[in-house]
Amino acid sequence: MPASHCGRTLGFGDESMNVNRRDFVKDLVIAAAIMRERGFAEGVGSRRVAGDNLIPAEPATAPNYWCTWSAQNYAYGHGLRELDPKILEGGAGSKLAHDAMNEEIVFGGDGWARRFFPKVRQDLFLLLDDGWEAGGNATFDLDALKFPSFSGSASDRLRKLNRASQDAGWRGAAVWCRDPAVDAVGLANERMSETAGVRYWKIDGGDRSFDLIRFRNDNRVALTLEHVNGEGPLNGDWKKDGRFGSQPWGSRRMEILRHTDVYRTYDVSSILSIPTTLDRAAEMLRGAEGHSEIRGLLNVEDEVYIAATLGCTMGVMRYPLTGLRPGNDVDLFANGPRQPKKRMDEVVRALRWQHIAPPFPPGFGAVHVDSESLTDSWKFEPGQTWQEDIIGATVRQGAPARVGRNIELPKVKSNGDKPFVIAARFPNGAVAITVQERTRVDRAWYMPVCDVTLPVSDAPGPFGVFGNFNSLTLAFDKPLRDRHVLAQDLAGDVSIDISKLVHFEGNSLRISGEVIRKVGLQNATPGDVSAPGLVLHVG
Repeated sequence: MPASHCGRTLGFGDESMNVNRRDFVKDLVIAAAIMRERGFAEGVGSRRVAGDNLIPAEPATAPNYWCTWSAQNYAYGHGLRELDPKILEGGAGSKLAHDAMNEEIVFGGDGWARRFFPKVRQDLFLLLDDGWEAGGNATFDLDALKFPSFSGSASDRLRKLNRASQDAGWRGAAVWCRDPAVDAVGLANERMSETAGVRYWKIDGGDRSFDLIRFRNDNRVALTLEHVNGEGPLNGDWKKDGRFGSQPWGSRRMEILRHTDVYRTYDVSSILSIPTTLDRAAEMLRGAEGHSEIRGLLNVEDEVYIAATLGCTMGVMRYPLTGLRPGNDVDLFANGPRQPKKRMDEVVRALRWQHIAPPFPPGFGAVHVDSESLTDSWKFEPGQTWQEDIIGATVRQGAPARVGRNIELPKVKSNGDKPFVIAARFPNGAVAITVQERTRVDRAWYMPVCDVTLPVSDAPGPFGVFGNFNSLTLAFDKPLRDRHVLAQDLAGDVSIDISKLVHFEGNSLRISGEVIRKVGLQNATPGDVSAPGLVLHVG
């Protein structure tokens, strides 16, 4: 659902890339008002009835994608009698993943493009990672040997790649590159990509002076560019607290965020992904606070509930393939007690929430980061990481206990350990909150029992709720009288009236964890172990 004002589209990868940076934030506010007028963020006082679909049907326009890289790393070793995890680590494993990329595995009858995420493909670019190009990491020349059906010139092959992606139901094709040319060749590649309809580049290093952004802007090329500051999979001193550290204005990471369309927080370990990613996101948001000239977005990779709640984009990496390797089915990129490959419904719910509450730039509004930190830990075994030096070691990663974006920090009551709790108020009045599980060497993956109160002031909603609460209380600034409450699994299409299942007291609405799970998992896929995700409408 593009939000537009005065003929200018506030999307990415189109002529809006040339809109003045100051005007962009102003237009974002205006667009939010228009969205409310059109009913895209209807909340307190608006009319809805049970049975209505609370989720707009139009696909989200945020630059989200599913990336093939993790699946590529699982492609080798199917059907073998035994598999030594060491050959999957480091450069040897990367080469196996590079070599695995081909037309059949992506677009074949049982290929990834035809199997994965059927409910939300239209919200995602299909991003081909390392191995799709011939002759290097930034030739933009689709390998004709690996993709024999896509013939013709380099531009023709890219166009056919994009068309095949769209024919399979995806938003379109996107591509990975490293160290792309930043001269006339770079501009020619941008124009070729635009002509072919490939509108997103995942740039994994290079373009340090942001020449590609300048070329794109000066020549009005319809292309969204993602940049990174290469990170290891762990933050800080992982033998102690594993913290990312503050990111002051003028630091290299903030410079990248200031100049790019999308800043990706970069790779993490599968098992400690939540604290590593959350700490990076919190510090980047805090560093950007007050800088409304920032128009790019944060991409938090595969932490989809963090993305949905904090107004970030997603570089989805998970996939539902299991049991294809011998022994314990080793997978360096998706493993551990969290069982990420059985959490596909979380992707659906997160993306459909963004139909309601699109991501917004990091410099928009205020950021509250808890002074209390929580530290997760894990002892990595062979086959659980590609980082060879941490195998057999106990690794620690810390992050703020709570993060709030344009909203007060939630109040959390727990008799013991606490979960990570994240909340945000979006420019259009929607509000989201999530509780995230913990990981500890002695307890593995677990959710501390918690009662959470979120002050929402005058927010009209809707309200996105993600995770396993014991209870959630929404505290408004005015009494709630004669209200009815609709709720809907974000993976479903039909709302139900839960007015008699919630508790009203003064200005507050309390919903039990039992109701959250009952509604938020109502449309769960059999065998999927995702945490609940639902939307509430208070009218």
